[in-house]
Amino acid sequence: MDLVEVNKVFHDHECDYYDERFAIVHDAASARRALAEVEGLLGRALRAGEVVLDAGCGTGWLAAGLRRARPDVVVVGSDLSAGMLGKARAAGGWPLIQADGTRLPVASGSVDVLVCRGVLHHLPDVPAALAEWRRVLREDGAVVLSSEPTTVVEQHGAVLVRLLLRALHKPLTAEEDFWEVASMAANLHTFTVPQVEELGRAAGFTRPVLRTADWLSTMVLTASYVTHGRRPGLARRLPWRQVEALAARWDALVTDRLLPASLRHTVVGRLQP
Repeated sequence: MDLVEVNKVFHDHECDYYDERFAIVHDAASARRALAEVEGLLGRALRAGEVVLDAGCGTGWLAAGLRRARPDVVVVGSDLSAGMLGKARAAGGWPLIQADGTRLPVASGSVDVLVCRGVLHHLPDVPAALAEWRRVLREDGAVVLSSEPTTVVEQHGAVLVRLLLRALHKPLTAEEDFWEVASMAANLHTFTVPQVEELGRAAGFTRPVLRTADWLSTMVLTASYVTHGRRPGLARRLPWRQVEALAARWDALVTDRLLPASLRHTVVGRLQP
Protein backbone atom coordinates (compact mmCIF):
# COMPACT_ATOMS: atom_id res chain seq x y z
CA MET A 1 0.00 0.00 0.00
CA ASP A 2 1.53 3.35 -1.02
CA LEU A 3 1.59 6.35 1.33
CA VAL A 4 -1.26 8.16 -0.43
CA GLU A 5 -3.46 5.09 0.04
CA VAL A 6 -2.35 4.77 3.67
CA ASN A 7 -3.55 8.32 4.32
CA LYS A 8 -6.82 7.76 2.47
CA VAL A 9 -7.64 4.56 4.37
CA PHE A 10 -6.66 6.02 7.74
CA HIS A 11 -8.62 9.25 7.30
CA ASP A 12 -11.67 7.40 6.04
CA HIS A 13 -11.56 5.61 9.40
CA GLU A 14 -10.48 8.57 11.54
CA CYS A 15 -13.33 10.78 10.30
CA ASP A 16 -15.70 8.95 12.65
CA TYR A 17 -13.90 10.20 15.76
CA TYR A 18 -11.70 13.08 14.56
CA ASP A 19 -13.84 15.93 15.87
CA GLU A 20 -14.37 14.31 19.26
CA ARG A 21 -10.68 13.59 19.83
CA PHE A 22 -9.60 17.05 18.68
CA ALA A 23 -12.27 18.95 20.62
CA ILE A 24 -13.93 20.31 17.47
CA VAL A 25 -17.49 21.60 17.45
CA HIS A 26 -18.81 23.25 14.31
CA ASP A 27 -20.65 26.33 15.53
CA ALA A 28 -20.52 30.13 15.49
CA ALA A 29 -17.64 30.24 17.98
CA SER A 30 -15.48 27.86 15.95
CA ALA A 31 -16.33 29.82 12.80
CA ARG A 32 -15.06 33.01 14.43
CA ARG A 33 -11.86 31.24 15.48
CA ALA A 34 -11.35 29.85 11.97
CA LEU A 35 -11.79 33.28 10.41
CA ALA A 36 -9.50 34.96 12.94
CA GLU A 37 -6.82 32.34 12.36
CA VAL A 38 -6.89 32.69 8.58
CA GLU A 39 -7.04 36.47 8.51
CA GLY A 40 -4.36 36.79 11.19
CA LEU A 41 -1.93 34.63 9.22
CA LEU A 42 -2.97 36.17 5.90
CA GLY A 43 -2.28 39.65 7.25
CA ARG A 44 -5.54 41.11 5.99
CA ALA A 45 -9.28 40.55 5.95
CA LEU A 46 -10.83 38.29 3.35
CA ARG A 47 -12.58 40.27 0.63
CA ALA A 48 -16.13 39.71 -0.56
CA GLY A 49 -16.26 37.46 -3.60
CA GLU A 50 -12.79 35.98 -3.10
CA VAL A 51 -12.31 32.27 -3.78
CA VAL A 52 -10.80 30.37 -0.86
CA LEU A 53 -9.69 26.76 -1.34
CA ASP A 54 -9.31 24.64 1.79
CA ALA A 55 -6.85 21.97 0.62
CA GLY A 56 -7.17 18.92 2.84
CA CYS A 57 -10.30 20.25 4.50
CA GLY A 58 -10.84 17.24 6.78
CA THR A 59 -14.10 17.49 8.71
CA GLY A 60 -14.51 21.12 7.70
CA TRP A 61 -13.14 23.26 10.52
CA LEU A 62 -12.01 25.85 7.98
CA ALA A 63 -14.19 24.94 4.99
CA ALA A 64 -17.43 25.07 6.97
CA GLY A 65 -16.25 27.65 9.50
CA LEU A 66 -15.19 30.24 6.93
CA ARG A 67 -18.39 29.70 4.96
CA ARG A 68 -20.40 30.27 8.14
CA ALA A 69 -18.41 33.33 9.23
CA ARG A 70 -18.12 34.90 5.75
CA PRO A 71 -21.01 33.87 3.49
CA ASP A 72 -19.88 36.54 1.02
CA VAL A 73 -16.69 34.55 0.30
CA VAL A 74 -16.63 31.45 -1.94
CA VAL A 75 -15.10 28.64 0.13
CA VAL A 76 -14.30 25.35 -1.62
CA GLY A 77 -13.10 22.32 0.34
CA SER A 78 -11.04 19.48 -1.07
CA ASP A 79 -9.84 16.27 0.55
CA LEU A 80 -8.54 12.86 -0.46
CA SER A 81 -10.88 11.12 2.00
CA ALA A 82 -14.53 10.61 1.10
CA GLY A 83 -15.27 10.03 4.78
CA MET A 84 -13.79 13.38 5.78
CA LEU A 85 -15.74 15.12 3.02
CA GLY A 86 -18.95 13.58 4.32
CA LYS A 87 -18.27 15.06 7.76
CA ALA A 88 -17.35 18.42 6.24
CA ARG A 89 -20.62 18.45 4.30
CA ALA A 90 -22.58 17.68 7.47
CA ALA A 91 -20.76 20.56 9.18
CA GLY A 92 -21.87 22.99 6.48
CA GLY A 93 -18.98 22.90 4.03
CA TRP A 94 -19.94 23.30 0.37
CA PRO A 95 -18.89 22.94 -2.43
CA LEU A 96 -16.55 20.02 -1.80
CA ILE A 97 -14.33 18.02 -4.13
CA GLN A 98 -12.50 14.74 -3.62
CA ALA A 99 -8.94 15.14 -4.84
CA ASP A 100 -5.31 14.41 -4.18
CA GLY A 101 -3.55 17.58 -3.04
CA THR A 102 -1.01 17.21 -5.85
CA ARG A 103 -3.68 16.95 -8.58
CA LEU A 104 -6.46 19.44 -7.98
CA PRO A 105 -9.33 19.69 -10.52
CA VAL A 106 -9.13 23.47 -10.29
CA ALA A 107 -8.29 25.95 -13.03
CA SER A 108 -4.90 27.63 -12.98
CA GLY A 109 -4.88 31.09 -11.38
CA SER A 110 -8.45 30.77 -10.07
CA VAL A 111 -7.88 30.81 -6.28
CA ASP A 112 -7.32 33.94 -4.19
CA VAL A 113 -6.38 32.25 -0.92
CA LEU A 114 -5.50 28.61 -0.33
CA VAL A 115 -5.76 27.55 3.29
CA CYS A 116 -4.07 24.44 4.63
CA ARG A 117 -4.40 23.34 8.25
CA GLY A 118 -2.22 20.43 9.32
CA VAL A 119 -2.06 18.89 5.86
CA LEU A 120 1.48 19.17 4.50
CA HIS A 121 2.83 16.66 7.02
CA HIS A 122 0.46 13.99 5.64
CA LEU A 123 1.53 14.41 2.00
CA PRO A 124 4.14 12.03 0.56
CA ASP A 125 5.28 14.59 -2.05
CA VAL A 126 5.33 18.03 -0.44
CA PRO A 127 7.16 19.75 -3.35
CA ALA A 128 4.54 18.47 -5.82
CA ALA A 129 1.70 19.71 -3.60
CA LEU A 130 3.22 23.18 -3.23
CA ALA A 131 3.82 23.38 -6.97
CA GLU A 132 0.18 22.45 -7.58
CA TRP A 133 -1.00 25.04 -5.07
CA ARG A 134 1.13 27.65 -6.81
CA ARG A 135 -0.52 26.69 -10.11
CA VAL A 136 -4.08 27.25 -8.91
CA LEU A 137 -3.23 30.49 -7.07
CA ARG A 138 -3.63 33.97 -8.52
CA GLU A 139 -0.49 36.07 -8.84
CA ASP A 140 -1.55 38.26 -5.91
CA GLY A 141 -2.82 35.33 -3.85
CA ALA A 142 -1.40 33.52 -0.83
CA VAL A 143 -1.21 30.10 0.76
CA VAL A 144 -2.04 30.22 4.48
CA LEU A 145 -0.38 27.43 6.48
CA SER A 146 -1.17 26.46 10.06
CA SER A 147 -0.67 23.53 12.46
CA GLU A 148 2.26 21.94 10.64
CA PRO A 149 4.24 20.02 13.28
CA THR A 150 7.79 20.81 14.25
CA THR A 151 10.19 18.12 15.40
CA VAL A 152 9.99 19.28 19.00
CA VAL A 153 6.24 18.63 19.24
CA GLU A 154 6.93 14.94 18.68
CA GLN A 155 9.52 14.97 21.45
CA HIS A 156 7.29 16.76 23.95
CA GLY A 157 4.23 14.80 22.89
CA ALA A 158 6.02 11.47 23.33
CA VAL A 159 6.74 12.30 26.97
CA LEU A 160 3.11 13.23 27.60
CA VAL A 161 1.82 10.13 25.83
CA ARG A 162 4.02 7.83 27.89
CA LEU A 163 2.78 9.42 31.10
CA LEU A 164 -0.85 9.15 30.00
CA LEU A 165 -0.53 5.54 28.92
CA ARG A 166 0.77 4.64 32.36
CA ALA A 167 -2.00 6.57 34.09
CA LEU A 168 -4.83 5.29 31.88
CA HIS A 169 -3.44 1.75 31.81
CA LYS A 170 -5.66 0.13 29.22
CA PRO A 171 -4.24 -2.40 26.72
CA LEU A 172 -5.43 -2.11 23.14
CA THR A 173 -7.31 -4.71 21.16
CA ALA A 174 -5.70 -5.95 17.93
CA GLU A 175 -7.97 -3.66 15.90
CA GLU A 176 -7.24 -0.63 18.08
CA ASP A 177 -3.52 -1.34 17.85
CA PHE A 178 -3.78 -1.50 14.04
CA TRP A 179 -5.32 1.96 13.86
CA GLU A 180 -2.78 3.39 16.30
CA VAL A 181 -0.03 2.17 13.99
CA ALA A 182 -1.92 3.54 10.98
CA SER A 183 -2.13 6.96 12.63
CA MET A 184 1.65 7.01 13.00
CA ALA A 185 2.14 5.86 9.41
CA ALA A 186 -0.10 8.69 8.14
CA ASN A 187 2.10 11.37 9.75
CA LEU A 188 5.02 11.59 7.35
CA HIS A 189 6.94 14.78 8.13
CA THR A 190 7.92 17.38 10.66
CA PHE A 191 9.19 20.81 9.63
CA THR A 192 11.33 23.76 10.57
CA VAL A 193 10.61 27.25 9.32
CA PRO A 194 13.69 27.28 7.03
CA GLN A 195 12.64 23.95 5.52
CA VAL A 196 9.16 25.22 4.64
CA GLU A 197 10.63 28.46 3.30
CA GLU A 198 13.00 26.48 1.06
CA LEU A 199 10.22 24.21 -0.16
CA GLY A 200 8.03 27.23 -0.85
CA ARG A 201 10.69 29.08 -2.83
CA ALA A 202 11.37 25.99 -4.93
CA ALA A 203 7.65 25.92 -5.82
CA GLY A 204 7.60 29.60 -6.82
CA PHE A 205 6.65 31.31 -3.57
CA THR A 206 9.20 34.10 -3.29
CA ARG A 207 7.75 35.85 -0.22
CA PRO A 208 7.35 33.43 2.70
CA VAL A 209 6.18 34.90 6.03
CA LEU A 210 6.48 32.04 8.52
CA ARG A 211 7.07 31.50 12.22
CA THR A 212 6.57 28.90 14.91
CA ALA A 213 3.64 28.97 17.34
CA ASP A 214 1.78 27.01 20.02
CA TRP A 215 2.78 24.80 22.91
CA LEU A 216 0.07 24.37 25.52
CA SER A 217 -2.82 23.92 23.06
CA THR A 218 -1.05 21.10 21.23
CA MET A 219 -0.34 19.34 24.52
CA VAL A 220 -4.02 19.60 25.47
CA LEU A 221 -5.08 18.11 22.13
CA THR A 222 -2.53 15.31 22.47
CA ALA A 223 -3.97 14.50 25.89
CA SER A 224 -7.50 14.59 24.47
CA TYR A 225 -6.59 12.26 21.60
CA VAL A 226 -4.94 9.68 23.85
CA THR A 227 -7.60 9.82 26.55
CA HIS A 228 -10.42 9.37 24.05
CA GLY A 229 -8.58 6.36 22.63
CA ARG A 230 -7.93 4.69 25.99
CA ARG A 231 -10.72 5.89 28.28
CA PRO A 232 -13.54 7.32 26.13
CA GLY A 233 -16.01 7.42 29.01
CA LEU A 234 -13.64 9.51 31.09
CA ALA A 235 -12.69 11.69 28.12
CA ARG A 236 -16.32 12.57 27.39
CA ARG A 237 -16.76 13.91 30.91
CA LEU A 238 -13.89 16.38 30.56
CA PRO A 239 -14.33 19.89 29.01
CA TRP A 240 -11.67 19.52 26.32
CA ARG A 241 -13.03 22.24 24.08
CA GLN A 242 -13.02 24.88 26.80
CA VAL A 243 -9.57 23.84 28.03
CA GLU A 244 -8.14 23.90 24.50
CA ALA A 245 -9.62 27.35 23.84
CA LEU A 246 -8.02 28.68 27.02
CA ALA A 247 -4.73 27.02 26.10
CA ALA A 248 -4.81 28.56 22.63
CA ARG A 249 -5.45 31.95 24.18
CA TRP A 250 -2.51 31.44 26.56
CA ASP A 251 -0.30 30.47 23.62
CA ALA A 252 -1.24 33.62 21.72
CA LEU A 253 -0.67 35.92 24.69
CA VAL A 254 2.30 34.25 26.39
CA THR A 255 3.88 31.21 24.75
CA ASP A 256 4.24 32.67 21.25
CA ARG A 257 5.91 35.75 22.74
CA LEU A 258 8.14 34.30 25.45
CA LEU A 259 8.95 30.69 24.58
CA PRO A 260 11.98 30.32 22.27
CA ALA A 261 10.91 29.71 18.67
CA SER A 262 12.78 26.39 18.59
CA LEU A 263 10.55 25.01 21.38
CA ARG A 264 7.19 25.84 19.81
CA HIS A 265 5.12 23.11 18.26
CA THR A 266 3.78 24.28 14.88
CA VAL A 267 4.83 26.16 11.76
CA VAL A 268 2.33 28.84 10.72
CA GLY A 269 2.22 31.72 8.27
CA ARG A 270 1.80 32.34 4.58
CA LEU A 271 3.51 31.75 1.25
CA GLN A 272 3.15 34.36 -1.47
CA PRO A 273 4.32 34.37 -5.10
